[in-house]
Amino acid sequence: LTFQDITHPEDLDSDLSHLQPLLDGTGESYQIEKRYFHKTGRIVYVVLTVTAVKDIEGNLSHFISQIMDITPRIEAKKKSEQFLEITKNQNSSLLNFAHIVSHNLRSHSSNLSMLSNYLLEEEEENERKIIERMIFDASDSLHETVEHLNEVVQITTGAQEQMREVDLNSSIMNVEKNISALLSEKNVECDINIDPKHKVKAVPAYLDSVLLNLFTNSIKYSSPRRKPKITVSSKKKGKNIIVDFKDNGLGINMERHGKKLFGMYKTFHQHEDAKGIGLFITKNQIEAMDGKIEVESAVDKGTTFRVTLCAE
Repeated sequence: LTFQDITHPEDLDSDLSHLQPLLDGTGESYQIEKRYFHKTGRIVYVVLTVTAVKDIEGNLSHFISQIMDITPRIEAKKKSEQFLEITKNQNSSLLNFAHIVSHNLRSHSSNLSMLSNYLLEEEEENERKIIERMIFDASDSLHETVEHLNEVVQITTGAQEQMREVDLNSSIMNVEKNISALLSEKNVECDINIDPKHKVKAVPAYLDSVLLNLFTNSIKYSSPRRKPKITVSSKKKGKNIIVDFKDNGLGINMERHGKKLFGMYKTFHQHEDAKGIGLFITKNQIEAMDGKIEVESAVDKGTTFRVTLCAE
């Protein structure tokens, strides 16, 4: 059994390259950190110091190797790095949570307020029953959103630990229902074509927030020259689900704004409700779910956001 046999394969080339000058007589010693395999199969981290010993004629006689076990130190370092990563993820999740609360709950409250005003003004009994049903649905959706937000509060190891299989079509339909009053008020036409078999790996609260932001952005930046239309479709590509979220709104000058589109506090239209936070949050939430978001847009023609998420 040689030292090569018990050396971790990723460390062998480095060890041999340090050894070669000693064999050539151009070096006297070297010291490296490396890994050995214990007889039980576990990995042992060591500091190896090798010194060449020469005979009276100056020829290489043998080597003296000193091995210091540093496994406890390395394992402690790894635990510290894991702890720091967990803390980083927790802080990121808490920031996302704060934004979700302000963004999502504001949309729900606006929807409920609008429906309540409709109910107060409506005198026709059948219409009142329809609005009452919409209020009940909105209240139900608000309860579901609060439950999702509670999941985000229970942060232990970041977004990855909260990922689960989510029905994409149901998620999109629920968000559409949540803003039904706004869609009706703005006379928005929605064409949703999602494969019912498509499921994605996602944090439910994050996915709801992403979809809600894409919907409300399309409404907010709709063109006054034409009836607003939102088209949502999905397709599977390899291990991913790609969702295209297309509108016929004002569009964005990509040459001018493309590089800063997802920046914090970046706005591209003179709109009183534009705060420049929505797309920043959306991008961070999508990336936290191992996804990505891309955009195609043309001024006065509309915008397509392409969201790629992992399929379960």
